[in-house]
Amino acid sequence: MIERSRTTVLHLIDSLPREGAEMVIYDLVQRGDREEFDFLVCALTRGGGVARMLEEIGGPVFILGRDSFLDRKAFRRLLGIVRDRRVDVIQTHLFSSHLWGWAAGLRFPRVRLLRTEHNMSEWKNPLRRGLDYLLSFRTDSFVAVSGPVRQSLITRCRIDPEKVRVIPNGLNTGRLRPAADPEAILTELGLPGEAKLVVTAAALTPKKGHRYLVEAAELLVRDRDDVFFLLLGEGELRGELEGMIRDRGLSGRVILLGSRPDAVEIIGRSDLFVLSSTREGLPISLLEAMALKRPVVATAVGGCPDLISDGENGILVPPRDAGRLAAAIGKVLEGGEPARALGEAAAETVLAGYGMEKMIAAYQEIYRRPRRPPANGEEQ
Repeated sequence: MIERSRTTVLHLIDSLPREGAEMVIYDLVQRGDREEFDFLVCALTRGGGVARMLEEIGGPVFILGRDSFLDRKAFRRLLGIVRDRRVDVIQTHLFSSHLWGWAAGLRFPRVRLLRTEHNMSEWKNPLRRGLDYLLSFRTDSFVAVSGPVRQSLITRCRIDPEKVRVIPNGLNTGRLRPAADPEAILTELGLPGEAKLVVTAAALTPKKGHRYLVEAAELLVRDRDDVFFLLLGEGELRGELEGMIRDRGLSGRVILLGSRPDAVEIIGRSDLFVLSSTREGLPISLLEAMALKRPVVATAVGGCPDLISDGENGILVPPRDAGRLAAAIGKVLEGGEPARALGEAAAETVLAGYGMEKMIAAYQEIYRRPRRPPANGEEQ
């Protein structure tokens, strides 16, 4: 039988690529108090870079291999994990995992449900907003990664404000290591030494707005032959973006790098970090870029305006506006003291207000809340 002296927390998420929400899970497991808590991680569909990182630090990782939303075999595996590992808290991290965590919670009423909301709710259709409202009655606590995300849950999904707490994503400064050879990425890609690198790091999904970044790149390369755009991340739109880059004559100027273990080093080598999202929570990649003293251009969505004061520690532009995005990137690429000052101010903002230990302490406070009383006939 599992020793009951520690609280068992199960992180549940769709998959485990090396992306924002997944890296939050990694940090909570790696830096969490292992004497007080047992941490488990379960991916509904597949593993990825973060799954491998978790295995390296000895974190139990379960991959259900779900092949459809109603995959009964995968759901039974999830129930078995909750039962056999005597899970106390299920922490869910994206819409599909919220639904499966809620369903597991119905089978195990003693388990507390904690939902971390990483994104705004404006994109959700009435059915999804209605489901969020219904699921909230069984969900014990909500965490929003920014104030706008919290407000979105309350106003769009009618979640009880008393249940929703803001815990901003924290930055793991241990990952901000300098590259052994800062010019290695130029050599690898065959780029000239004077190349100006504009880097983004985001999943290749519609909400990240890559199409507007490609359109902005087309405007910029007309007048500059020293600017190159490096897109870090994988996702469903890779094929579409490859075609867009090819059709606009941007091959070799806009480069899809995929998911890379040296992503932070590439960001650190950039002349500018850009985020072109149409909706956001509080992206880890943006925090990392700012901490690395990179000047940043980001769309004014989600938690980005909480983090960036336009013209002081970064530049904000409207979403879905390639022209404004291109103009802001061009302005920063002029370099000099203004760009350096933006980077310095960005680092001061992040290092002062978005520490990893603060995030972990806030989550662990929630984990410590009393267990639900067992249902009739359920084991203690």
